[in-house]
Amino acid sequence: MTMAQNTPAEVAASAEQAANAPALRRGAATVTLVIICAAVFLTALDQTVVVTALEPIAASFNLNDATDLAQLAWVVSGYLLGYVIVMPLMGRVSDLLGRQRVLLGCLALFALGSLLCAESIALGNAASLSFLSAIGVNSPSPALTWLVIARFLQAVGGGAVVPVAIAAIGDLFGAARRITALGIIGGVTEAGGALGPLYGALILQHWGFLPSGYENPWQWIFLLNLPIVLVLVGALLLLWPRELRGKAVTTANNTRIDWLGALVLGGALLCTSLGLGQSAGAITNLKQAQAVQNNPLLLVAAAVLLAAFVLVEARGRDPVISLSLFTSPAFSAGAIFNLLLGMALIVALVDIPIYVLAVVAGSAYLDAGLALLRMTIMIPIGAFSGGWLVARYGTRRVGVAGALCTSAGFFLMLLWGTQPNWWLITLGTVVAGMGFGLIVAPISTTALNTSGNTRFGMAASIVTALRMIGMILGLAALSSWGVNHYIYLLNHITYPPGADITTQLKILQQKTVEFAVDIVHGFFLAGAILALVAVIPALFLWKPKPGEEDTKGRVVVGM
Repeated sequence: MTMAQNTPAEVAASAEQAANAPALRRGAATVTLVIICAAVFLTALDQTVVVTALEPIAASFNLNDATDLAQLAWVVSGYLLGYVIVMPLMGRVSDLLGRQRVLLGCLALFALGSLLCAESIALGNAASLSFLSAIGVNSPSPALTWLVIARFLQAVGGGAVVPVAIAAIGDLFGAARRITALGIIGGVTEAGGALGPLYGALILQHWGFLPSGYENPWQWIFLLNLPIVLVLVGALLLLWPRELRGKAVTTANNTRIDWLGALVLGGALLCTSLGLGQSAGAITNLKQAQAVQNNPLLLVAAAVLLAAFVLVEARGRDPVISLSLFTSPAFSAGAIFNLLLGMALIVALVDIPIYVLAVVAGSAYLDAGLALLRMTIMIPIGAFSGGWLVARYGTRRVGVAGALCTSAGFFLMLLWGTQPNWWLITLGTVVAGMGFGLIVAPISTTALNTSGNTRFGMAASIVTALRMIGMILGLAALSSWGVNHYIYLLNHITYPPGADITTQLKILQQKTVEFAVDIVHGFFLAGAILALVAVIPALFLWKPKPGEEDTKGRVVVGM
């Protein structure tokens, strides 16, 4: 989500290069910053925009069978996977090719992915991708497969925008103004992730005001990206500072790009996600739903690729991930902390809208978006508050407080019943959102203060990527469990003897709501436990040694 990507990725290299950057007029740099922020906001928006649209997407693809619904998780996971793969690389690529060129290419790829998302139904009817089943990709709908592929392309473009934009800050601003500019980028990305679900819900609720030609409202979520990207491309071409047009940095330290490491890591994550997410699609007997089944071949392949990734990174001259960072206990603790909270975050992002859509009668897309907004709007508020608190109380206390606050929010969500209680919904989401926000500064501070000045960007990219990996793995595992449990409950519905079809349908409708609430309660409980477990690594976050510089001036709000 957000939220997940607002890290100072590659900013360390940019800071070194900025010393030789040409002087820019204040107005030119500010205008360029506005354009960059707009691009970052758009790509952050699309991380979370689909969470309130999963139900109409399922209906469009005729995914009525419960065993098919788990595949919808890939609409979210595909985007996260693309982000994880490209984020550590693209800052360095922009060093070689120039920021403007790479941003233009990223936006073009993002627009292409958006168009393919909107046209996925037509593509599914025109071109089958059944050959993918040979590698374990079993999809109930060709159109859904196309949508997942398109979402991945979107993310490759959108995920690259963030590190390139942050690297460009080093070119545009001197040291005195750079921190402020980075703070603005962080705030914009948080805002995009927070408003994404509401933006999607508004389109679904009021799509009738948009031009005709597309019968499914969710398609406009992606189509509206096209004119926005067109405006951004025009602005980049016309308003990018002349002093920086075509400028590339090709110092000896950044001429190598670890494409192999990124490819192997992406393969390991893909195999892991597919291996964990295949169980529901493999069920042919409802009684099998009592046990989760995974794809062992894909999980073995994931383990092999992960081992290969470690070997590649250990021997590489310029690894995408420097394994030496993990020799610091505090850095490793921060990485594990963020991985666990990433798994908890995806639980909230996906299941809060599912709950609202299940228990609120009628068209509840806007209600679902507003319910989730209660949580997401608190994340940037908690992040800024966490930065202030870390400077006074340290990373460990604030990290523990954030994890406990997140867990408390999930436990409050367990009180939600089959009838919506908006006071309880507000309380649970606000508390959880504040907890998710509070953890941002402790993790960022730990990453920066344990990595050394020359590896700031890499360290921040790693902890951010680990949160996204947690979101990918959590979504794959929990969606598989949820569908299995749902099938199990359906298989055990009992009807009164002699009940007619009307009575049976009424009972089925009532039970469906009860089952949905039961399943999201299971997810919320898992989120609460994950947040509680995260308290353990939080106790080992960075702590200044006697005589070492304290956290004041070193805290970076946003990841």
